[in-house]
Amino acid sequence: MTDSFAHVEDQVAQVADRLADEYAGRVPAGVVRGLVTDAYTPLRGARVTQFVPVLVDRSVRLRLRASQH
Repeated sequence: MTDSFAHVEDQVAQVADRLADEYAGRVPAGVVRGLVTDAYTPLRGARVTQFVPVLVDRSVRLRLRASQH
């Protein structure tokens, strides 16, 4: 595992924690974490990782908002 990969993994874990806290009481934390994993999995092999956490955050937020309507 390279340092940049580990750094992205840490950032994605922080995204999961932040979203789980933000949606607590409305969406179970396990569901939020599952959505983060689903959004992150196809991006794991990205050559440019700078925006991966932002893309994961945006994708999960869109899915959570859509599920609440």
